[in-house]
Amino acid sequence: MNSLRVANSLVRRNVTAAVLRTTPCILLPQAQRPWLPQQLPQQTLPVRSFSHSPSLSKRNRKEEEPEEDDPRGKKGGKKSNKKEKGGAPAQQQQQEAQPSAAAEDPFNLDPLIALFQKTESHYTSQLALLRSPTGRFNVESIGAIPVSLDKKSTVAYRLQELATVAPLGGRRWSILAFEEASVKPIISAVLKSPDFNQQPQRNEENPLELTMTVEPEKVDDLVKRAKDLCTEWRNKLRDETHKHETHVKKNKSLLKDDLFKIKEALKKLQDERMKVVANKEKEVVAAIQSKAK
Repeated sequence: MNSLRVANSLVRRNVTAAVLRTTPCILLPQAQRPWLPQQLPQQTLPVRSFSHSPSLSKRNRKEEEPEEDDPRGKKGGKKSNKKEKGGAPAQQQQQEAQPSAAAEDPFNLDPLIALFQKTESHYTSQLALLRSPTGRFNVESIGAIPVSLDKKSTVAYRLQELATVAPLGGRRWSILAFEEASVKPIISAVLKSPDFNQQPQRNEENPLELTMTVEPEKVDDLVKRAKDLCTEWRNKLRDETHKHETHVKKNKSLLKDDLFKIKEALKKLQDERMKVVANKEKEVVAAIQSKAK
């Protein structure tokens, strides 16, 4: 029986193979062949270069997240920009208060030159008073004497606010008070002044007028005062130069060569001003000594 079954299977295979060889192959359209995968139409994808690609930045949750209502009844959460009492943001006020160091030119010496000129005008006027006939005594020095109208009060007025100061010729000066109540306080103030140390005399014809005579200064005292003023002038120039140099050194972007050039320029400018002081000192001392002769 087994041999018959094997023979039958062989016959069936041969018949099936012969039928397939003799039968023409018929291809059905794709629509009638659902067992095959459907072909998708080809699509052209857009091409984008890297220059047109958007940049991805860090997400700011404070700006994107909306403000949620507080369950306690308060609306809005924390605010990102905190303002101070003045109303402007703290960051903006800090930027305005501290200007950037890059905006300043470290090689620009105009601010220092302006300070030198201001100092020179001050000490030149002080030295000019020593060359006047009355020495350092003038309307401004006499009018600057502090006067206290009430002994119990600490408030003091300038003599120039209470009276008129005018020269009478030579070494004599006139003080004309505006009110009679201020005459005695003016006399006390002149007596206490270390520069005058004398009692003004009342005018018999006008009770509001006082006269005083300033003592002539000695030549040696005038020369000493002129030299002291010039020494003070020199120290002032050195201090201003040192402050400017210290301010420049705070700029960390400068190289050692730049700092050396700036230091040399400052030294040159300071030496030029020192020569001006020395010439002015010689001029004033010579004028004082010639006046005594």
